[in-house]
Amino acid sequence: MLTKNKAVEYTKIKHGLKRPQISVRFGDTKRFEQAEKQIEQAQEHPISIDEIINHTNDFLVALEMDKIICLPKEKPKSKEFYKNIKTEYNLEDKRDIVWMKFTKDNFLGVVAVSADINFNIPPSRCKKHYTETKNGKPKNKNNHWEYNTSGIIINHLGQKWKEDFVLIFPLKNIPSGLKRGHIECGIGNYLIDKGVPILDYYSHMF
Repeated sequence: MLTKNKAVEYTKIKHGLKRPQISVRFGDTKRFEQAEKQIEQAQEHPISIDEIINHTNDFLVALEMDKIICLPKEKPKSKEFYKNIKTEYNLEDKRDIVWMKFTKDNFLGVVAVSADINFNIPPSRCKKHYTETKNGKPKNKNNHWEYNTSGIIINHLGQKWKEDFVLIFPLKNIPSGLKRGHIECGIGNYLIDKGVPILDYYSHMF
């Protein structure tokens, strides 16, 4: 049985990557190599979405958070998507959600947090797309990458996002001393420990 103390330990496990290894854009292959291991595991030992939901709820219960029936939602079409969840579940912040995206083969692609779900994938494996920005000018704090890391990794693996739904876990009653990022980190690490492959393996560890 997962105890609260053990659950808290999962929230503290970080990626351990050196700075060049963090990025998928400038030639380092560490995250691609890990993704290739994850998809091989996923193909050999498939894990059902129901199992992933159950493991996630076990983690939330261990932290004495509210167990909520997971919400399979269609992909967000407007900012109202997050406001509606905040209102429905009486969350302190619309970003207090952990969300999970899957590939069309039902492989778990990413565990993440906040109000920024997207399904963008580069149009090809040509690496020039990896450094494209929103407006075509150099990246800065107001001009972000066109394609995020998980989208680049999914593209590298020859996969496509399953866009008809995303799993949402509203985070109610986050324990004192923890923030939503800790819960994201803990859930991802716990899923890995339970044998669940995550294609963007490090996504939750930052």
